[in-house]
Parts: sequence; structure tokens; C-alpha cells
Amino acid sequence: MNSLRRFLPSLVTMLTLSCGLAAIESARTGDWDWALRFILLATIADGIDGALARQLGATSDMGEQLDSLADIVAFGAAPALLFVTVFTSAPSAVRYGVGLFFVLAGAYRLARFHAVPANGVFLGLPITAGGALMALIAAGPFGLNYWLAAALAVTTTILMVCRVPFPKMSGMKPNPIGVMAVASLPIVLWPSVETVAIVAALVMSTYVIWGVIRRIELDDEVPMIAEEDEYEWTAGIGFEEEEYEPSQQPR
Repeated sequence: MNSLRRFLPSLVTMLTLSCGLAAIESARTGDWDWALRFILLATIADGIDGALARQLGATSDMGEQLDSLADIVAFGAAPALLFVTVFTSAPSAVRYGVGLFFVLAGAYRLARFHAVPANGVFLGLPITAGGALMALIAAGPFGLNYWLAAALAVTTTILMVCRVPFPKMSGMKPNPIGVMAVASLPIVLWPSVETVAIVAALVMSTYVIWGVIRRIELDDEVPMIAEEDEYEWTAGIGFEEEEYEPSQQPR
């Protein structure tokens, strides 16, 4: 029973990875609605695995690394490929450049999450939110032309690698569970992929705007991280040691 309890969060992480792989295959074959569905499902799974690990007391370094590997596939590679395959009318340099920029930024974002501790916030937009937004930009029911889509994708990419502090869900007010319950009501009333996409876009956009607006207030209230020149990247020193709970939050 203990072995099953410890393995269960990793099993959910594997679901995130599986959804990412399914989204890649769907994007490759031109089934963009399903690619979007799989990426949004991966977003839900990614939120569950950390909460499950904490609840069961099953956090581990291995789970943390596995979660990051799943994230770069589901929220890095899959949304980037979806963007490339949707906007085939765009110049190749634009769509491939945006896709590559997004994947590289996602990898950097995940590496910084592990290397540079932050106090009570995410340093930059979590890759889970960034990947979902990228997928919605590419395959959402918004009819974006490729120049506007590219501009929004690059903005999302910059938000992932910048130093803007985004609040963690656990510290948000009002309670995110209540917000999610209200947001799910339109999906119950009009169950379609278009409704899901619109609701997800509104939730993600609200989170991004909230994070940007809260920057000044968080800088005043929360001691962020040490300046980068105070951190010895090669030796891994420059911060007080903190305990981490692996896989506990979106990256």
C-alpha cells in the first residue's frame, strides 16, 4: 500500500507526459482541436500531481525531475509544434522562430525554477500557464491572424523568462477553488471545446494580468530573491538553504 501511495503522484505525472505526447501527434496530423484538448487536460493533471504528492506525503527528488520532464514536453514542445502546424501560411522563419523561442524559454524557465529559489511567488510565468496560453493562441476559436498570434506568443514567452513575480495558487485570494467552480459553470451549460477554450483563455489571461499588476505590490511586501550577481551559479551558493516540496506547483 505504501508503494502504491508513493507511486500514485508519479502516475498522474505520467498522464501529463502522455497528454503532451498525444498533443504532439494530434498537432502533427492536423487534428488541432484534439491537440488543444490534450494540452488543457495536461494542465489539469499537472495541477493534481503536486497536490496529491503533498496530501500523501509522497514528494521526492525523482518526482520533481519527472515532473519537469513531463512539463517540457506537454507545455513546451507540444504547444510550439501546434503553433507551427496551425499557421502554415506564415513565413517559415516566423513560425519556426516563434516555436523554437518558446521551447528554449520553457526549458530555461524550468531550470531557473530549480536553481533560483523565490519566496512565495513564481519568478516568471509558470510554464504550465504559458503552454496553455500558447495552445489557446494557436488553436483557440479566436481566428487570430499569424502576425497577431506571433506577437501574443512572443509576449507569453517573454513573460516566462522575465523576473515578474506571479502569485502561487495556494496564496491567491479569492480561493482559486471557488474561482474554478464559477469558471466551470459555462462549460457545464455549453459543453464544447470552444467554451472550454474561451473559459481557459479568460482564466489564464486574468492570471497574467493579475501577476503584472501585482508586481509593485509584491516587491514591497515580499522579499523576492537575491540579485543575480549575488548568486554563484557555478558553485550553487548565494542563498540560504530552503526545503522544497518536489512537484508541488506548476513550473
